[in-house]
Amino acid sequence: MKPRHHGFFASVPGLRHLPRVWWSTWRILHRRFGHDRSVVWREPRDAEGRALPWFTYPAIEYLGQLDFSDKTVFEFGAGNSTLYWSRRAARVVSVEHDRGWHERLRAQLPPGQELILAEDRREYPQVLARRPDEFDVIVVDGIERRACCAAAVSRLRRGGLVILDNSDWHHHCAAVLREAGLLEVDFAGFGPVNGYTWTTSLFFHREFAFRSEGPRQPMHGLGALPLQEEAS
Repeated sequence: MKPRHHGFFASVPGLRHLPRVWWSTWRILHRRFGHDRSVVWREPRDAEGRALPWFTYPAIEYLGQLDFSDKTVFEFGAGNSTLYWSRRAARVVSVEHDRGWHERLRAQLPPGQELILAEDRREYPQVLARRPDEFDVIVVDGIERRACCAAAVSRLRRGGLVILDNSDWHHHCAAVLREAGLLEVDFAGFGPVNGYTWTTSLFFHREFAFRSEGPRQPMHGLGALPLQEEAS
């Protein structure tokens, strides 16, 4: 419900705009980003009900600007992110340690996507390390993250990207990727489902050059004020 303008705010100079700003902020986060829907469903989805990765909204907004249509993706940790990548990337390979979640997700995946069950924690990082192929995007968002980051370094294609979620909790994992020469960009903020902020970090190979999804970059984010283009 839209909050009413309390007499206190109208009577104090400088505070009259606060209820309007609060309502605008609530509408952008909960309605435009779909945060309220994700809380009710207890899973990351956007305002239209489409599956999202459980990353921060700033990271999701950035990824939404890139064209992954010819890219291959490997995920440590399957979930709604697997559905997200399956509609955006050419090929997705995901590994999951939880059998129940693996079975539930497998029924939802479109044909051609590879979902691997690895319940042994020691074997989990090796699913990627032992593969002969390299990947354009590698996501680390499951168990054994430090070992998974080391495996990601060895199997990342030149010009690719590693995504480490909850990097503020796993700073030692971020160090593994930085020490491998990847360029770190941290995206801190709110994200789906949760009522707190966290950090999703992207680690770029120094020859990273993915195409833009749209005609311009950066694009206006959800809730932005599109202004006229500046003259060149």
